[in-house]
Amino acid sequence: MATIRKRTWTYAGRKRTAYEFSIVHEGKLSRKQFPTRAEAQDELDKFKDDLKRPAPVEVPTLTLEAASRRYLAAKSRKRSLTEDERMLEHLKDHFGKDTALAEITAGRISQYKTRRLAAVRTIGKGEKAIERRLSIASVNRPLALLRHLLRLAHEEWGVLAAAPKRLKLDREPRRLRWLRPEEAVRLLEACRQSKNSDLVNLVEFALFTGMRQGEILSLKWQQVERACGVVALEADQTKTDEARQVRLNARSDAVLARRWKDGAEYVFESQNWSHYQSAWEAAVRRAKIMNFRFHDLRHTFASWLVQKGRPLKEVQEALGHRTLTMTLRYAHLSADNLRAAVASLEDVIPSDGARLAQDIRTLRDQNLPIGEIVVTSRV
Repeated sequence: MATIRKRTWTYAGRKRTAYEFSIVHEGKLSRKQFPTRAEAQDELDKFKDDLKRPAPVEVPTLTLEAASRRYLAAKSRKRSLTEDERMLEHLKDHFGKDTALAEITAGRISQYKTRRLAAVRTIGKGEKAIERRLSIASVNRPLALLRHLLRLAHEEWGVLAAAPKRLKLDREPRRLRWLRPEEAVRLLEACRQSKNSDLVNLVEFALFTGMRQGEILSLKWQQVERACGVVALEADQTKTDEARQVRLNARSDAVLARRWKDGAEYVFESQNWSHYQSAWEAAVRRAKIMNFRFHDLRHTFASWLVQKGRPLKEVQEALGHRTLTMTLRYAHLSADNLRAAVASLEDVIPSDGARLAQDIRTLRDQNLPIGEIVVTSRV
C-alpha cells in the first residue's frame, strides 16, 4: 500500500509544508519527503517500477585455471588436445592462472597480442644462432583458443556476463609447398636410409593417398579393403568429422602389402608422431629439401593430381574437403588447362589471317615461345 500525504508544521515561527510518500514492501516501510506533490508522485512511481524489476542475477565466474580444466574435459575427444593443453599453459603463464575470466578484457588481450607480435625467438646456439620474430600463425593460435574459451564461458557455460566482441586474428600468408618428382625420389631414398624402418612406408603411403598424418597413424587393418581398393575412414578420424573412403592406387596398395602382419591391429605400429619425428626431420635434411613439413606430402598428392589434369572436383573428393574453396588453392597448378582455355578465345572474333601469320613468323625468327606471348592482330 502506497500513499502520499501533505504534512504541515511550524519551525522557527514559520509554517512549513512537505509531501511524503510511504510504502510497505515485504514488511519494510520506506518513506521519503519532497517539497511538491508532483516530485513525490514521480519518485513513488519510480520506486514501484524498481520493485517490479527482477533482482540482478549474479553471474558466477571462473578462473582461467578452472576454465581450462573445464575446456579440456569438454574437448577430450579432440585430436589436437595435446596442442591445446600446451597453449593453455602458455595463456595461464601470461594472464595468471588465478585470474577471473571477467578480468581478461579486450584491452588486456590487445596488449598480449602486441607483445607477441614484437617478440623475438632465438634459433640455434652460439655463432650460428639467429633471431626471428614469431610467425603470424604462432600469434594467432593461442588467440583463437582464448577467443573460443571465452565464448564458451559466455554462451554455453553461463559463467561470463559478456565475451570480448572484437578479438581479431591477423591474416596468415597462404603456404603451399609441394615436391617435384625428383625431390620425392630423393626424399624416399633418404627415408630408406633411416634407422626407422617404418618411415619410408609412412611417407610413401602419405604421398599416394593424400591422407593426413593423424588419419594414417590411427588407421586399423579392419578399415582396409584391399580387394575393393579403398580405406574406410571413420568420422572421428577425419578433420571434418565426416566418414570418407580413400581410394588406393598400386603404390599405396603395395605399402599395405608390405605392412601386413597377422594379428596386428594398426597398419602402423606406433600411433604417436614422436616415434617418427626425429627420423623424418633427419631424412628431410639428408634429402636437402628445404621448408618442408609432413603435411606437405598431402599438398604434393593434390598438386600432382591437378598437374595430371584431374578436375578440381575429383581432387576435392580425394582430399575429403568439405567445400571446393579449400581445393581451389591448387587451381593455379593446372597451367596446361589454363593455356588451353585462353587458346579457345582465338577464334571468338574474326582475325586478319595474313597479319597473324606474319606475327607468328616474326616470333619464330626471334626464337620466342609461341603460345606464351600474346599475339595482337587487327580485326
